[in-house]
Parts: sequence; C-alpha cells; structure tokens
Amino acid sequence: MDTADRDPRRAWNAGAEAYIDFVDSGADYYRHLVHGPALLAACGDVGGLAVLDLGCGHGYFSRQLASAGASVTAIDVSDDLLATALARESKDPAGITYLRADATRLGDSFAVASFDLATACMSLQDTGDPAAALAEAARVLRPAGRLVFSVPHPCTTAGVRAWQRDGDGRKTALCLDRYFDTGPAVCEWNMARLKYAWATPYHRLTFEEWSDRIYDAGLVVRRIREPRPDATLLAECPDLEDCYRMPFFLIFDVAKAGDKG
Repeated sequence: MDTADRDPRRAWNAGAEAYIDFVDSGADYYRHLVHGPALLAACGDVGGLAVLDLGCGHGYFSRQLASAGASVTAIDVSDDLLATALARESKDPAGITYLRADATRLGDSFAVASFDLATACMSLQDTGDPAAALAEAARVLRPAGRLVFSVPHPCTTAGVRAWQRDGDGRKTALCLDRYFDTGPAVCEWNMARLKYAWATPYHRLTFEEWSDRIYDAGLVVRRIREPRPDATLLAECPDLEDCYRMPFFLIFDVAKAGDKG
C-alpha cells in the first residue's frame, strides 16, 4: 500500500463505490444478518437519545438508529461515502445530520458532553488512532453516556488466518497464527462479492489491547457480546456457517468510569 493509500480519507474514497454496492446489494450478509442487528440490540432503547455515529460511511447504521427514534449526528472522513448518505437523506429524510469529521478529533466539531450515546459499526479499527477515537468519544459523552461499538473479533483476525477445507471445498477448521502481531495494517478488500478490489488502512489489536485503550480513555466495559446467527438463520443463509462456528465479531458496550449503568 503506498503512502496515499494510508490516508483513510483517500482510501475510503477510492473504495466508496464498491463498498456501497457491497452493503446495498445484500452481499455483506454478515452486516445485514449478524453484527448489524446485534449492535442495534446492544444499544437498547435509543428513542429520544442524542446519538453520535462514528465512521458512518454512507449511513447504513445511522438510518437504523434514526428509525429506532434516535436524534442522530453521523460523521465520516470519506467525501464520497458522505455524498451518498446526504443524497439519501435529501430524498428520504430521517432527520440525520451528516458531517465530514475525524473520529480522532471530535473536539473540532463537538462540545464536551454533547451526546447520550456514541456508536461505531465496524469502524473504530479503521480510524488513524483507535485510542484517540475512544478518548474523544468519552469526552463528548454526557456523564451517564455510553459508547457501543463493534470490531472484527481479535481472536479470529490474527496476522495469519486461513481455513482448512475438505475435498469438496467445505470449511473444516480455521487456522490462526501471529495473534500478537498488532498495530497498523492493511485490509485488502478483494472478495469475489465486491464490485472491485481496493485496500484500506486499519489497526489490528488484541483483546487485551482493546481493553487497555478502553480503560485509558476513562471508560469501563459494561458488557461484551460475540454475535452469531442462530440455527434458524443459518438454515436460511448457509453462508453464515463460518461465523456460527467461530466468533467473527465483537461488540463492546462501555460507559464512563464510575457509571456502570
């Protein structure tokens, strides 16, 4: 990945068209069926809450929050993803305010204690500095506020990751190595389900490192969830078998220290 691609704004602008198609076509079935619904459920009753959606992309999760009754402000660094979000808001208003802003510099746009809830749907790892994003989220939350966010599960996104397959191509076991190789990395978006391939920068962290960064931001973990499809959903979408057997996603529900909800 060259220097330009290490800028999240440029990288996500480059991949915006393929990403939007991936989500909107239903090809991102993990998002639609597994971690997306689980994240919304983890947020609880958002009716009437002032919510900040971090790394909103083209507004997929923001619109779900608004549909559930939240007053949503949504931010992203990608001009092209936000352009689609704004076009959809104009055509079908949900009362969402979209802004181009950096999750690691929320002070440039928001005052202290501005929100009841902050969310991030598979986006904090894609910021330039997850620790700074967590600290900034804590700063803009009200005293009893919460941050609920999803990330790729650290235990199954190791530095080396490959499925063993049988003679018919069925997945038999997930082989993992280099779990402790963490830090800045590159996500190669090159699945067959994508309109085209591209790459984005991200940070890979261990479970302990996520815990440390949450603690250092002045936050405490209320609950952790590892979403997986149930047997009924698996029967309807057999492609979910891998995340039925192994945890692919991790949801943190955290609050300011001293308020355990």
